[in-house]
Amino acid sequence: MHTLQIDLRKKEQWETLQKPWEFCVGSCHASRALGADWQEQIARCHRELGVKRVRFHGLFDDDMSVVLKPMFSNELHLSFANIDKIFDFLVSIGMQPFVELGFMPEALASGKNTVFHYRGNTTPPEEYEQWQWLIESFLEHIIDRYGRGEVREWYFEVWNEPNLGGKDSPYGFWSGDREEYFRLYQATAESIKKTDSRLRVGGPATSNNAWIPEMIAFCETNGVPLDFISTHQYPTDVVVGYGVEDSANFKNPLDLNDAEKIKKLMSDEQAREEFLLEYGVFQQHLWEHVDRGVWTEAAERAVGEAGRYPLYYTEWGSLAGLESDGSFGASFAVKTMLDARNLASGYSFWGFSDIFEEGGQEAPAFHGGFGLMTQQGIPKAPYRAFALLRSLGEEISSQIYRSGTVDGYVIKKEAAGAVQILLVNHHSLLHPIQAETVSIAVEGSGGCVEAVIERIDDTHANACSAWQEMGSPVYLKEKEYHILMGASQLQKETISYEQKEERILLDVELPAMGTALITLLLA
Repeated sequence: MHTLQIDLRKKEQWETLQKPWEFCVGSCHASRALGADWQEQIARCHRELGVKRVRFHGLFDDDMSVVLKPMFSNELHLSFANIDKIFDFLVSIGMQPFVELGFMPEALASGKNTVFHYRGNTTPPEEYEQWQWLIESFLEHIIDRYGRGEVREWYFEVWNEPNLGGKDSPYGFWSGDREEYFRLYQATAESIKKTDSRLRVGGPATSNNAWIPEMIAFCETNGVPLDFISTHQYPTDVVVGYGVEDSANFKNPLDLNDAEKIKKLMSDEQAREEFLLEYGVFQQHLWEHVDRGVWTEAAERAVGEAGRYPLYYTEWGSLAGLESDGSFGASFAVKTMLDARNLASGYSFWGFSDIFEEGGQEAPAFHGGFGLMTQQGIPKAPYRAFALLRSLGEEISSQIYRSGTVDGYVIKKEAAGAVQILLVNHHSLLHPIQAETVSIAVEGSGGCVEAVIERIDDTHANACSAWQEMGSPVYLKEKEYHILMGASQLQKETISYEQKEERILLDVELPAMGTALITLLLA
């Protein structure tokens, strides 16, 4: 039994609740944003979750037809027609792009290395002058189309995860080294500021909080423009071997910076089979080495390294496969964002939909994809977690209740005359966790009119569990789709409480990995 005592009369405990998780959301590569299904789903996220921006890879990929080289000609010309279609739509629904500048158009590329099913080119430009011509032409076009004031509110980020790959690597996002990335960043940032000194540019957009001090030192030493720091983080990053301290005795057998090993795995069948066995063991035990709350601890260090520069996490998520689609993913999202609410300037969950083609479009409705929604538009449990977060009031108590695997957050919603208690029973996967009972005592309320609870767990607002119960069909029939849409809904239920003078007393059962929002309508 856990006991949560709340005294509403303590004025010093309250602080404004910022909602940096509404800053942005991630997506697949740019050309998917041309589809009606993608546009319907992002509009829904904006409308229901309050998300303000969307970030995606591949803005300059060849499937966007941005840099064209006609047959029998060496002269390049530009077409921003497909970019216009995407940006026009976003602006029309009140959203903005968080502009990731990449990947390299083949006509400008120095090599043939690509990433993902859609083959984004990961090589540096053959001639940096041509890359700068593209950047400056692109910026001049969007300023002319959307207005200087509008575009000054956007963010421009140079590349994606350049620390994954390495010089001449056939795998990863960047086939240059760190110095080459800094050269790309400098050329890009200078072109951006040349176009308009008030446009915002940043990076290094690295995986696992990498290169932050080095990025700042490079820019400050060389007078290179830098308006913000961006990076990415997932809870498993602490053990996947990207040079972090915890990975010494549990190293990821897939070293993305070892170009020779990657080439051997791609060409040698025996080496590949041996690696897959080793990697399978690694994956099976990975979460045993991920501590509860480690994401927030890493973010605190990154904010310290960023110093005076605003820090944006332009990718984050639980990255736990099918578990991410259910109650684990929901409880992770709620706990992580509320614990990190005052750290970074903005967060971008990766990503909003399983309309996603990094490895090709998966068929099953639920397959552990990155999205908050399935490709059919069925909200997953984490989607409903963000809906709960959006419904929170204006002030949060700085006194967070923590006991074992249970966290309790208290929020005042003055506009509704209500107090909210958000409970999370969360632990890392492969760690012990059980159902818990939380006894809540609220003092100084003046009385309660009604108590309502909304739940996310294995039997509430969890379409993934319902899908598994129906036999995990790969292709949904219409009836199955509607059943899962119903199973995904948040339900408001009244909950019994006891009123003793100025005290409100109630008990809440919280399943393992469960999330519950209790709203007390005060007299």
